[in-house]
Amino acid sequence: MKATGRLIRCSLVIALTVPMLFWFSSCQKTEQAKVQEQQQATQKLATIGNLQTAYGSELKRSLWYDRFSKQAMKENLGDIAVLFRALSHSEKVHAEAAAKLLRSKGVEPVVPAIDSIVPGKAKQYLKLSLSNENLEQNIYAADTTKAQEEHFAEAAEWFRRALEADGRHARLLKKAIEQETNFARLPYLMCPECGYIVGSDKMEECPVCKTKKDKFQKI
Repeated sequence: MKATGRLIRCSLVIALTVPMLFWFSSCQKTEQAKVQEQQQATQKLATIGNLQTAYGSELKRSLWYDRFSKQAMKENLGDIAVLFRALSHSEKVHAEAAAKLLRSKGVEPVVPAIDSIVPGKAKQYLKLSLSNENLEQNIYAADTTKAQEEHFAEAAEWFRRALEADGRHARLLKKAIEQETNFARLPYLMCPECGYIVGSDKMEECPVCKTKKDKFQKI
């Protein structure tokens, strides 16, 4: 009788456990399906394509500015070389942030082919860079609006930050062009969160993302 009782109890446990296992398995599959659907829906947004384009653009400009910095050093234009180095670091921060955002949505960022640069002088590169930064601001303003329309808040914030930082880039480049040989080297500090370049160690926080001064990186 005892053996029969144990057999009955085991049968009851199995009868209860098997449906629960199927239920848990079904729930997991349902959750996985929801995640996949969300990722697929996100990937169809125009903003994903805009982020991909922005990632490639930021990465290319980071490499270009590094090359421009080296050219300025060859011409003994140390102040301009430091400016280009600061810009290169800032663009790299932007590219890394865009890549991270894309990956969070299940999209692998595409590394672009880096276009060759026509040989030139550092001051020519200043004008080229200013033109690129002004163009980028117009593009990012439109991309911000599109991200907001698609309710993609994280992307809208990324474009806003990049737009603000690129506006700062343009002002620094314009000043360097206008002052020519009288261009003064600034104590460049960079916000590691959004890439905004700070030209004064008196600023207590980043004006774009509010990161505190003690986190700033000196360039």
